[in-house]
Amino acid sequence: MSAPPLDRHFVLRKVHSLLGLVPVGFFLCFHLFENSLARHGADYFFHHVVEKIDGMPYIEVMEILVLALPILFHGIYGIVIWVQGKGNLGTYGYFRNWMYWGQRISGLVALVFMGLHVWGTRVQVLLGNITKEELYPTVAELVQQPWGLAIYVIGILAAVFHFSNGLWLLGITWGLTIGQRAQRISTYVTSLIGVLLVVFAGLSLSGFLAYDPAAVAEAATAAH
Repeated sequence: MSAPPLDRHFVLRKVHSLLGLVPVGFFLCFHLFENSLARHGADYFFHHVVEKIDGMPYIEVMEILVLALPILFHGIYGIVIWVQGKGNLGTYGYFRNWMYWGQRISGLVALVFMGLHVWGTRVQVLLGNITKEELYPTVAELVQQPWGLAIYVIGILAAVFHFSNGLWLLGITWGLTIGQRAQRISTYVTSLIGVLLVVFAGLSLSGFLAYDPAAVAEAATAAH
């Protein structure tokens, strides 16, 4: 007797949740950590982050296959799940029901933010509109505007919440945290991860906010 065929939606949801952790989630953690080095200044950030990443073999291919395509699939199928899902927020208002809607809204916000961020940084370098050396001052100039800082704060918080809460959901989806005790421990662990990522994000933004192009130009002139 042959086994029943797997439900396509079931398989896609498994892939969707797994891609939310690998590579999308891992990249978020790495990206926030490396950007926290911005607090050391533009020169340190460029030489220790930008140059090392660009020096990786087949970096453009990796960006497409390992990052862009998984992010697009996770984002697009996440919207499909949102459209097909049913929440009872107005009726019940349970904590996890709030988290259900928070997960979907934060995912959409994070997807839009990542698109804007990649377009304003990596894509502009590939198009030749800015150089790699201009990445730091470009982001700093944007973050130092009140509206730009608001966009980055909202976008980063949405991405961090979506990832940390998504980790909790992944434990349920893959049958790793079935009992109440396991789910409670998972809540503590994923919340801690979220807090650490927010700390790294704060360090990143503090570095860009402290950037002073006049002081950098003056130092460069004095060096010559």
